[in-house]
Amino acid sequence: MTLSTVTALAKLFGQYLLQPIPFALTFLLPLLFRLIARKYIWLTLPLTALAEVLLNWDSFCYYEARGLALLFTLTQLAAMAVFVWILQAAAKNSR
Repeated sequence: MTLSTVTALAKLFGQYLLQPIPFALTFLLPLLFRLIARKYIWLTLPLTALAEVLLNWDSFCYYEARGLALLFTLTQLAAMAVFVWILQAAAKNSR
């Protein structure tokens, strides 16, 4: 893969994560769980996966779009896992 391809993919994933629903699921839901129930913050990952599957069911059922939908969902969950990990590390340092 060339550098321009990697840059284009990173830009595409960034644009996807900044849409309203993926942004809310990826960043706002963990913040909300951190404020309400800090020890259950990891439950946001399966909740987001379920929400993404339900919201993008047509993409997952269509054979040509399935791979791309799965790639976006897994990338979103990876970004969310990193964000949750950072939130938990910040919470441990603030105690």
